Amino acid sequence: MTMSLRAITFAAATLLVPAAEIPAAGEVAATERTVYITVTDNKGAPVSDLTAADLVVKEGGKEREVTKAAPASAKMRLTLAVEERLIADTSIRQSIFEFLKRMSDYAEVRMITIGLRNNTVADYTGSLDVLVTAINKFTLNPMKESNVAEGVLEIAAHYADARVERPVLVVMAISGGQAGVDPRTVLDKLRQSGAIMYSATLAWGSDGGPVGTLTDNSGREQVLGDGPKQTGGRRIEVPSTGAFPKTLQQFADELRAQYAVTYVLPDGVKPDKRFSISSKRKGITLRAPSAIPDR
Repeated sequence: MTMSLRAITFAAATLLVPAAEIPAAGEVAATERTVYITVTDNKGAPVSDLTAADLVVKEGGKEREVTKAAPASAKMRLTLAVEERLIADTSIRQSIFEFLKRMSDYAEVRMITIGLRNNTVADYTGSLDVLVTAINKFTLNPMKESNVAEGVLEIAAHYADARVERPVLVVMAISGGQAGVDPRTVLDKLRQSGAIMYSATLAWGSDGGPVGTLTDNSGREQVLGDGPKQTGGRRIEVPSTGAFPKTLQQFADELRAQYAVTYVLPDGVKPDKRFSISSKRKGITLRAPSAIPDR
């Protein structure tokens, strides 16, 4: 069989690809990772001129190259989860409406009520009309007990399985009470999901007593408190349902002003759950995850 000179030359070229372009078996290629952070000045106002040069990122205890820092543009995949015991209150419904009005252009929103189990009252949508219709269908006879920690676990598992780009969870609940699930399981699933969690909690225990009882250290409290701390979100405890509108407005303002920070893991480095970020600039505060998905 004969072969032209051009064919021989082409065949040789395809075989002589430099070794550096072909990853060795088991080798991990360079990976870009993106985290979402909140940046405020010393007055608590959002910062609008942050750059990659202002930031120091560490993953796995080692400094990583920051390639980009810019206002977040990806739409959020946001779940608003409301404990059923709260939904009959007029202030709660008004706070939900105002929050959704602020967020509808920035997120695809799913609404869930948490009773003994999660109930999806509106699936992901950017339509404020659809969400308002769902609010109006809230029951006026909610269950007297709620499994909030279990509800958060279910939502975190959904995010972890779906691997969406920018998951956010906002929980409205009553403080105190017990959890039927190990809070460490919930917190680990939250980390693997990559979701940022915010919680607005009413400062009363499940038995109607004020915060300050032994139930405050329950697993449910650990989820509501450590979830936001671990994921770079925020928890605000309010003294009455009338304070929920202002709290959710704060959450909305922060989420709409978040930054996306992209950095690079070098060739051969596997993702690590340990994460930290700091600023070289004075007078600004960063709120960011302390643990991230190691995948």
